[in-house]
Amino acid sequence: MNDPRNPGPRGQGDAAPAPGPEGEDGPQGRAADLPARGDRAPARTLPPAPTRPSPAADAPPPSSERGLPSLLRRSLKSAFVAWVRQRTPGRSLRPQDEATHPWDGSRSHAEDYTFVAVQPDLAAVIRLEWLPDRDTHRLWIILLGEDAVHATPGTGQILLRSASARDEGPWSVGGLVLDCVEPFRQWTITYHGTLAERSVDGEPRLAGEPGARTPVIRECRVDLTFVADVAPFVPGADDDPELLARRLGAADWDAELLRGLRRRRTHGYVQVGAIHGTIALGDRILAISAAGLRHHTWGQRDWGASDRALQCFVARGPGQRLWIHRAHFPGLTLEGGFVAEAGARAAIRELGVTLERRPAGAPGRVGLDLASAAGEVAIDAAAVSQISLEMDGRGRLDLAFLRVAGDPRGVGLWVGQERLLPRPSGR
Repeated sequence: MNDPRNPGPRGQGDAAPAPGPEGEDGPQGRAADLPARGDRAPARTLPPAPTRPSPAADAPPPSSERGLPSLLRRSLKSAFVAWVRQRTPGRSLRPQDEATHPWDGSRSHAEDYTFVAVQPDLAAVIRLEWLPDRDTHRLWIILLGEDAVHATPGTGQILLRSASARDEGPWSVGGLVLDCVEPFRQWTITYHGTLAERSVDGEPRLAGEPGARTPVIRECRVDLTFVADVAPFVPGADDDPELLARRLGAADWDAELLRGLRRRRTHGYVQVGAIHGTIALGDRILAISAAGLRHHTWGQRDWGASDRALQCFVARGPGQRLWIHRAHFPGLTLEGGFVAEAGARAAIRELGVTLERRPAGAPGRVGLDLASAAGEVAIDAAAVSQISLEMDGRGRLDLAFLRVAGDPRGVGLWVGQERLLPRPSGR
């Protein structure tokens, strides 16, 4: 890419809704329906199971559709499925899409670059988000360990004015520097700053004399490299079409749903790979040889758009990686994801989620049952440590480091979202 500030025609599609939490069908229920402006380039210039029949056709239409002729109902839904898939970037992603995209002028526009590393003793989340309407960047550096959590001091995230990004490039903010070495293949992540220590439940740890206790602060240095295993996955475009059709067929179609879908303009993709390097935390040096995931999204963002939602990344054995997403909106649930292994990737066709809720925060246990063309996978995972973040007063995110039981064993990251604001009456 010659100019990261001008990525060219968009043609991108709808990405998965922002992450969010939920206990799908009760405390232990089974859910068959879980889902900077940078003004300059970064330091390095970028180079330019068998199909199951859909139950939607035989299911009675939602109450809001019963006045519509069945042919019109089917035509509307078929047209909408085609519209969703045409608007997604799918296999037409271009190297320019790795760059920061132009601001569309909306107040809710945001663009983020997120990297996740999971290994037996640690889950790391590094996220940089550009909020152009506020002339601000939001930064997360979160390390979820076996005996402690370390996160950006304060609330676990920090908002920084974008002046440094204008001076140093859109991917250099608050001690964090991201560099795309090769589009859709390799990135480097470095950070030098401080992190605050918390308990495994995410509560701040304090030190000092009673009455004068202060947070425990550790110096942190990060030097990591992400190398992709498979091509990017575009939620919506690359999700299983039958699964998408079933969800749309079950939706409660009304004017409010259609207005919401027209307003939904978020684009992005997910990619799995490996992350290697070191993290120095205080006087400890952690060797990182982890399963990795990166997530790049841009467009309009509302942390309270979905009532609740989730994303989960799991790495098992020497090479199996899976990522799922699910979001519940009024009248509509969207979900999907993929399983990747040995350089191949298969979209999820069936998804079931079981959650063991706790009074607050992330679930204590997560069960996943999913099917794809590669076969069936069952996951039983326990939360090791967690942290919760409030997002713009509209939503809450719960993040948890997961340890996966069974053979092969594994690790993962859970991210759940819940809307904080009440819905208007009637919805």
